[in-house]
Amino acid sequence: MQASVLALVLLLGPLLPSWLPSHRDDWPSYRPLSSLALRLRVEPSAVTRDLDGRPMKIFGLPAAEARMLLIPVDRERALPDGFTPPDLTWMGGRLIRKLALPDLQAMIEAADKEHVDLAPISVYRPPDEQSLAFEAAIWQAMARGGPSMTREEAEGRMARFVAPPGHSQHQLGTAVDLSSYEINYALQPTFAETEAGRWLERNAWQFGFVLSYTRNGEERTGYAYEPWHYRWIGRDLAAALQHDGYLDHPTLIADDYLRAAEEILAFENVP
Repeated sequence: MQASVLALVLLLGPLLPSWLPSHRDDWPSYRPLSSLALRLRVEPSAVTRDLDGRPMKIFGLPAAEARMLLIPVDRERALPDGFTPPDLTWMGGRLIRKLALPDLQAMIEAADKEHVDLAPISVYRPPDEQSLAFEAAIWQAMARGGPSMTREEAEGRMARFVAPPGHSQHQLGTAVDLSSYEINYALQPTFAETEAGRWLERNAWQFGFVLSYTRNGEERTGYAYEPWHYRWIGRDLAAALQHDGYLDHPTLIADDYLRAAEEILAFENVP
């Protein structure tokens, strides 16, 4: 029996990827994957490997970029201090990550062919600019609330609408606020009722963009419904969200898929 096992090991040894640890004690310890991560991991595009078995792409995104492209950013979880996207480029006077630019351009062009106007209003926003927006929102709330309103109360009231510095998806350079001439290029809930807003709900996923803050998601995201705020996560993962009906799902939100992607990255030992 021992001889048979040894022969099998000798036979299979050359077939194993060279990057696998040679001793069991050297294997990394993995936490069990969540049910969503397990389901996503079997998607054909979840992990693309090179000839040695190393991950080259995660959901169609370069493995070296996937962690920051798919990082969940919310009220509880901030971006690393001083984070600046490495490949910012200009588009119509606004900065966006170069990786996301082709899909944003393709989406705008596709909408235009259907006579739908899409205009990027805000894309990359550095922390200092987000800080100004946050402070302005707090002071406006205090002015409306009168002299009895404290700053703490104002922050609590505005928490549904404005992210504090370091917690904004706009700092990633892959989130974009979109509007159209139908509402004078404003950012407001009525955008959902415009031709542009409806077109995005139907088609944005085909270009890798997903709605971060959905109608049913406020209890979990902490933010009010924002039909104008889309984040680029790549076409493959966006297709998985669309397949699951995330826009109207009673419990799932986009960040659930990003956390599942993080689990897969950790499982695959992608830095």
